[in-house]
Amino acid sequence: MKGDLEELDRITEQTLSDLYKYNSFNTLGSHPRGRRGLRETLPHPLQLLWDPASPHAARKDRSAASSLRDNNPPVNWKDWKIGFKLCNQNKSDCFYQTYSSGVDAVREWYRFHYINILSRLPDSFTSLEEDKLGNFIFSCRFNQASCSQANYSHFHHPIYGNCYTFNGENNSNLWMSSMPGVNNGLSLTLRTEQNDFIPLLSTVTGARVTVHGQDEPAFMDDGGFNLRPGVETSISMRKETLDRLGGNYGDCTYNGSDVPVKNLYHSKYTQQVCIHSCFQESMVKECGCAYIFYPRPEHVEYCDYKKHDSWGYCYYKLQGAFSSDRLGCFTKCLKPCSVTSYKLSAGYSRWPSVTSQDWVFRMLSLQNNYTIKNKRNGVAKLNVFFKELNYKTNSESPSVTMVTLLSNLGSQWSLWFGSSVLSVVEMAELIFDLMVITFLMLLRRFRSRYWSPGRGGRGAQEVASTPASSLPSSVCPKLPSLASSLPSPDTSPTLTAPPPAYATLGPCPAPSSLAGASSSVFTLEEP
Repeated sequence: MKGDLEELDRITEQTLSDLYKYNSFNTLGSHPRGRRGLRETLPHPLQLLWDPASPHAARKDRSAASSLRDNNPPVNWKDWKIGFKLCNQNKSDCFYQTYSSGVDAVREWYRFHYINILSRLPDSFTSLEEDKLGNFIFSCRFNQASCSQANYSHFHHPIYGNCYTFNGENNSNLWMSSMPGVNNGLSLTLRTEQNDFIPLLSTVTGARVTVHGQDEPAFMDDGGFNLRPGVETSISMRKETLDRLGGNYGDCTYNGSDVPVKNLYHSKYTQQVCIHSCFQESMVKECGCAYIFYPRPEHVEYCDYKKHDSWGYCYYKLQGAFSSDRLGCFTKCLKPCSVTSYKLSAGYSRWPSVTSQDWVFRMLSLQNNYTIKNKRNGVAKLNVFFKELNYKTNSESPSVTMVTLLSNLGSQWSLWFGSSVLSVVEMAELIFDLMVITFLMLLRRFRSRYWSPGRGGRGAQEVASTPASSLPSSVCPKLPSLASSLPSPDTSPTLTAPPPAYATLGPCPAPSSLAGASSSVFTLEEP
């Protein structure tokens, strides 16, 4: 890996010399090969490209893809852009990744080749200088007690290098702060020497710091701040929590189990964790390899153009789709229902002071082998502490509940109808009375229609008990003859009458003749 990085530095020096006539590394002369031989060993060379959109471009007829190495006349730099060419696997589609700033173009081009070299590290490689905490942190104190190696964990960042997490979830001894103030927090003295810096990978000096939850990963690019050398930076923190309702009140997730994206960080769900995992899934699906800045899934290799020659073309295309949310990552990744954040406020002062710098640098040189000529640019001091131990909680609650809904309905009812509780009771009583009266009227009508007057239920029972077969379908009374109407001397004077058969009542036709003992005919007329 070191040989590949040295080769990359030599090719970068040649590129800067060809494009900008700049050479300060003094390594190209010691290399046995010529400039053109170096340039051809690296794919995707950096080129100076003609910009047809420039107002000066209309006056010149040049190729849009020509480089300054092949075309080297005096040019107006406003008419040119710098970039490198990327093609798909079968070379049928190509585009130029261009930048208007030469500094941004050189940094991105160098970074692109650097992560290809970094991806070749074997899986068995543990970490870079994991145990050499003293080379970066000269002193460490928390709550007025010295730190130990058990209080930090190490991870390697592709751009920032060695990173150390203090008081993380995997630490054996968690620190507890019982009082606010700068003397009860974390105090670090850091080495910010620039001799070990890779000049084209990072153009800033100092250190990168971020504050996050113990069960959350550290996103050094997305959050954090830089420490300036020769300055004491004091960071006061205040904890804030946000509790969302979710469900019918909004789109949020409690633990990410309902999000269709696999958590590649194996940590607490956050929206940043989901977004990075979503992009890595799209990267593996579309490009066939994993991006080295994010955790990779199992049985997937990191992208390297020696194994995946067109991954750069796929990555930059995918990055454009990701930024415009065509991948759907921002839609899939819901906000967590419970969020913990730390509000930071910073204060700066020169450190060490002019009157104390001599003995401070003397102590650092004896204890930590601090032998830098420009001593002030090689150290920085950091204090991180709680401003106050209480924290702020923002909780969402329904603006209208069942109680408030009924209260509002009662208020509106009273306002528009002028009613009160007594009026509502009276109206309910009126409705009840109407129902009772209606029921009684229907019952009375039923009794008057189907019950005989004066007999009540007994008559109805007798009628119901009479067999239907014993009742004639049509029975009409016969007019008695005169002989039969006269009382017989042999008959008993006592008359008996059968019970009335109500079912036989009905209209009967008038008889045309009467059969009996007499042949006389009587005509019945109404009086």
